Amino acid sequence: MDPKACMANTSALASRLRHRVERRFALVDTSFTFGSLTLPFTRVADPDRVLDEVAAEEDRLERVSGVRAASDQLHLPYWAELWDSAIGLGAYLVKARTEDRGWRIAQDSTPSSILYPLSSLSTLDLGCGMGLAGTVAAALGARVVFADLEPPALLFARLNSMPWRERVRTRQLNWQTDRLDERFDLILGADILYERKQWDYLEPFWRAHVAPSGAVLLGEPGRQTGDLFVDWIAARGWQLTRHAEKVATRPQPIRLFELRLA
Repeated sequence: MDPKACMANTSALASRLRHRVERRFALVDTSFTFGSLTLPFTRVADPDRVLDEVAAEEDRLERVSGVRAASDQLHLPYWAELWDSAIGLGAYLVKARTEDRGWRIAQDSTPSSILYPLSSLSTLDLGCGMGLAGTVAAALGARVVFADLEPPALLFARLNSMPWRERVRTRQLNWQTDRLDERFDLILGADILYERKQWDYLEPFWRAHVAPSGAVLLGEPGRQTGDLFVDWIAARGWQLTRHAEKVATRPQPIRLFELRLA
């Protein structure tokens, strides 16, 4: 397709998708700059209002059915908040590309590593929310699958990654029960360690989906659960390397846990 026609088609698709999202959510447009990369980004204007709407709907269903949904069945809109960990992940990916011109992938389970350009990497943004971390990866050339339990999150991820739509896919996914028929060189997770009971589902999911020489890269804002996770994951045969990334939205840096199978 002619480049101008391709750009026009992408713009038309983005306009239709934005109109679809705007029918349900108030939006705010912003941008993020990571090094030389500047990304426009559309997010929920008022995450608290989304939470109120979910709570009101749960109350309505309870009045109709007489049954209160169990806490682990509530679809709380965590996706509607832009977490600092996603910003930290995005900044780290750009820095890795700038400093190393690639992403380090271990070979043959040895301590040495080899650099690959991000354009050669298959990437999964797990629990993607509005898709910031995965969009950064796509902008750097990666092939990205955005995965989230909540369909609205995937709409935002599609909208934000639209300029790179030819190498982006979305998938509604419950990491407790679902599996994908593929493995990834890089699995991203922004602030998905907050709840201890989820680790028992996340660890086997990562094990089933990370490529033999690949890595899991997790953004974690410094919660106590993050402290406990370090020893917990080491006991399950993973090698953990720590990084830190400063973000403008908080005084303390985001912790980044890079996991590889031993």
